[in-house]
Amino acid sequence: MVFLLPVSEILVAVVVLLVYLTFFYKRKHPKYPPGPSGLPLIGNVHQLGKNPSLTLMKWKEEFGKIFSIKLGIDDAVVINDPKLIKELFSDVASSGRIQNAFFLCISQGPHGIINTEGKNWEEQRRFVLRTLRDFGFAKSSMEGLILDEVKGVLDWFDNAKGSPVSCNRLFNAAVVNSLWHLVSGQKNKVNGNNPQESDMLQKSDKLMIAIEQAANTGLAFAPFLRHIAPNLSGWTSLLEAVRELNQHSEKAIMEHKSKLDPNCPEDLIDHYLIEMNKTKDPKSSFFQTIGEKNLQAVVIDLFEAGNETTSNTLLWSMLYLCHHPGVQQKLIEEIHNVVGKDRQPSLSDRASLPYTEAVLLEVLRKSSLVPMGVLHRMLKDTMFEGYLLPKNTIIIPNLHASLNDPEIWGDPEHFRPERFLSEDGKKVIRNDALIPFSIGRRVCIGESFAKDTLLLFIASIFQKFELHPDPKNPKPNFEPNPGIISLPKPFKVVVKRHTS
Repeated sequence: MVFLLPVSEILVAVVVLLVYLTFFYKRKHPKYPPGPSGLPLIGNVHQLGKNPSLTLMKWKEEFGKIFSIKLGIDDAVVINDPKLIKELFSDVASSGRIQNAFFLCISQGPHGIINTEGKNWEEQRRFVLRTLRDFGFAKSSMEGLILDEVKGVLDWFDNAKGSPVSCNRLFNAAVVNSLWHLVSGQKNKVNGNNPQESDMLQKSDKLMIAIEQAANTGLAFAPFLRHIAPNLSGWTSLLEAVRELNQHSEKAIMEHKSKLDPNCPEDLIDHYLIEMNKTKDPKSSFFQTIGEKNLQAVVIDLFEAGNETTSNTLLWSMLYLCHHPGVQQKLIEEIHNVVGKDRQPSLSDRASLPYTEAVLLEVLRKSSLVPMGVLHRMLKDTMFEGYLLPKNTIIIPNLHASLNDPEIWGDPEHFRPERFLSEDGKKVIRNDALIPFSIGRRVCIGESFAKDTLLLFIASIFQKFELHPDPKNPKPNFEPNPGIISLPKPFKVVVKRHTS
C-alpha cells in the first residue's frame, strides 16, 4: 500500500483536475459569447481540423458573427465580420498579445513590435514606422531596393523560357534581400540560376518552419509541452531557429556599432542605434540593454511581417494569372499601354494602372494569406456588441470569413478583379471588407512594403513575359496548404517572353 499510495494520490488529483476543468469550462458569464462544446484540457483544438479557418466559417453559421471557442485551456472569441473587427481592434483594450512561452520565445521576451504590448509596443512601433516612412517606404530608395531584386527575378524568368518550371520559393530571396538591405544596408545578390541562395533567407525560412511545426503540435496554446516533450512539440527546433536568426542579426548590429556615424545613418539599424545613444530615460524601451533586446526583436519582426506574406502573395499572383488568361491579357495590355514595353515600371505609375491594382487587390482577397490574422488579447474586461470579453481572452479575427463572405462579395469563389473597379474601369473602388493586413491599432507594419513590392514585381514581370499552365497539369489547384500562412501547393508554369 505504501507504494500504491502515490499512484492513488495522482489518480485522485487527475480526477479532481478534470472535474474542476469541466466545471470551469462550463461556468461562463451569461453574456459570454456562445460556442461549440469542447473537451477539458484541449478545448476545441481537436475539432478545428486541417483547415481551421473553414471550420470557423461553419461555426459562424451556427453561432453567429461572434462566438467563443477553447484553445487548450485558453478562452478565445472569434470575430467573423470586418466591421466588427475594425470596431474592436480600434479599442486599446483589444491591443494585447498572448504572453506565453511560445510567443515570447520568438521575440526573446516581450520585446519588439509583434509580440509586445503597452508602452514598449507604442514606442517601438512609432519609431519604426516613422523611420521607415522618412528613410524607406515613402522614398525612392526603397523603390530602388525592390527594383534591384526585380532584375534578378526577371533574369530567372529569362532562363526559364520554354519548359515547365516550378515557381516554388521563387520570390523569397528577393523579398528577404530587400528587407535585409533596408534594415542593415547589406545585400545578398540573387543568383539567376538559384534565386533561393541566401544565408539570411535560410535562417528566416528555418524560423517560419519551426513556428509552423510548433503551432501544429499545439505548443502555442499548451506551452507546458516544452517540458514534457521538447523535441516532439517543436520547442527545441524553435529555440535553435530563433538563436540562429538572432546571432545573424546580432553580428550585423555589432558591425554597425563599430562604424556608426551619427551624422550619416544609412539604414534602420543605424537610426535605431542613434536613438539608443541619445536615450537617457531608464524607463524608455530604447535604454541600454532593453534597447538592444528590442532592436534584435524588431529585426526579426520585420522579416516575420514581410518575408513569407509578401513572397507568397506574389506566388499566388502567378498561380491565379496563369489560370485566368483573360485577366492576364488585360493586365499585360494595360501595362504596355501605360508603361510601354521598355521603360521600367515605377510606383508613380500606380494611379495609371487601375486594372493592375484591381488584380493585386483580388489576389490579396482570394489568397487569404493569413486566414486567422494575428491573435490579440483583451487587456481588460470589455462589453462588445452585447457580449462580455473578459480580460486575457484571446481574440481571433477570422480574416478568411471577411474575405469570402457572400453577403459582402456576392461571388467570393470567383477570381474577378472587376469587383474593385468602377463601371468604366478607370477608377479603383476600395472595399472596407478587404483587410488582408488586419486593421485598427495593430495593422501590419509591412503593409506599405508589401503593396509596393507586389506592384513593382507584377508590372515588371508581365511587361516582359506571359505565363501558361504546365501542359502536364493544366487543371489548377487553388486549395492552399493550410497553416498560419496559406501557401499555394507547388505548381509549374511555362514562361514565354513577349514578341516585340
